[in-house]
Amino acid sequence: MAKAQDLRQAITAMSDRQGPVLSAYLSVNADIPENQGRTYLVRLRDAMNDEGVPKDLQQRIRDYLEGEAHPSARTLAIFAGEDELFDVYRLQVDVPESFRWGDPFVAPLTLVLDEYEPYGAAVLDAERFRYFVVSPLSSAHGEEEVKANGFREVDLHPSEPYPRGGGSTDLDPAGRKHQSNIHDFYKELGERTRDITFQEGVKRLILAGPKERTAEFRRDLPNELKERVVAEEHLDIGESEGELLDDLEAIRERAEHERQKELLGEIRERGVRGPDVTVAALQEENRVYHLAALWEMEAEMRWCDNDGLAIRDATAEECPFCGQKTRVRPLTDVLVDLAAARGARLDFMLGENENTDVLRDEFGGIAGLTRF
Repeated sequence: MAKAQDLRQAITAMSDRQGPVLSAYLSVNADIPENQGRTYLVRLRDAMNDEGVPKDLQQRIRDYLEGEAHPSARTLAIFAGEDELFDVYRLQVDVPESFRWGDPFVAPLTLVLDEYEPYGAAVLDAERFRYFVVSPLSSAHGEEEVKANGFREVDLHPSEPYPRGGGSTDLDPAGRKHQSNIHDFYKELGERTRDITFQEGVKRLILAGPKERTAEFRRDLPNELKERVVAEEHLDIGESEGELLDDLEAIRERAEHERQKELLGEIRERGVRGPDVTVAALQEENRVYHLAALWEMEAEMRWCDNDGLAIRDATAEECPFCGQKTRVRPLTDVLVDLAAARGARLDFMLGENENTDVLRDEFGGIAGLTRF
C-alpha cells in the first residue's frame, strides 16, 4: 500500500521529469457497464494511438494489463515512458478517464491524494479486535494484502490479552475489577487506534460488532477520535471474512451516501449550481471550495491549453485572453483541472439514487459550495 508521503514524493519527482510520458487514468471499475468484457483495453489502445504513443511502449503497456483479468482497483493511474519509467497506481476511487502523451499529467492523482477521505473500520467482539482501512491508494506490487473492496487490515498488536471473566456482578470486587480491566484494555486499544487512524489519514471511522462491545469501545475512545465516528453498526463477527468485508463496504457506502446528501443540502442553502455559473464561480471568482458533479455527464466545454482556462463561449475557437487555439474537452476533465488549480475539492457522484437525482434534476449536473 503506497503511503501518502511516499506518493507525494513520487508526484514531485514525476512533475520534474521531462516528457514525453504517457499519463493514463484508466477506468477498470467492474461496476460500470462500459467496462464489461474488459472494454477498457480497447479504449486504452485507441487512446494511445490517438495520442501518438510509440508502438513499442504501447505493446509493453498492453502486455502488462492483459495479464490481469481482474484488476483490484476502480481506476489505474499509469505513467510510462520510452526509458525505464513504468509506474502503476491502483486507485479505489473513480477518476475521470484521461490520456496524455507529453508532459506528465499528475493533477488528477494529486486531487485524489489530497481530497479523498480514507475510511477506517474497527471490528471487535469479546474475543478479537481488528482494524481495517479502505483507502484510494495501493501499490502495484502487492507488498500488502488488499482485501475485498480495497480493505486492508492493520495489526494493532495489543500488549495485553482480551480481558476475560464473567459470573460476577458490578457490585462485588471481582466484577468491579473485571470492568476496570475492560476499561483499561479499551483505553489502550483506543489510543493505538488513534495513532493508526492519524498515520493512515483516516477521516471517517466505522465501529462494528456486538452493540455492547462497540458502545464500550466508543465510550473509551480519545475525544479526537470520537469526532470521526460516522457509523456504529451491530455485526455478527462470526461471519466469513468475505461476508464481513461486504458488510463493512455496505456500511461505508451508506455513510458516504449520507455525506454526499449533507453536501448537497449545504449547496442548496449557500452554493451555486449549473455548469456555466459554477465554472465561473470556480475559475473567475475563485470562491468555490467544494464541487459536486455527476460522473455520467456528457457535457463538453472549450479549453485553452496555453492559459489552462475553461472558455465558456462554446463558439470561441480562439482563446479571448491569449489568442491561441482552443479545443473541446469533456466537462469532467475540465473540472478536474480547474479544481486542482483552484484548490477545490471535487466529488463525483455515481449511480442512480436520490443524491444523483437531486444533482441532475435540481442542480443541472454540477454545483459548488462557496466561501462567500
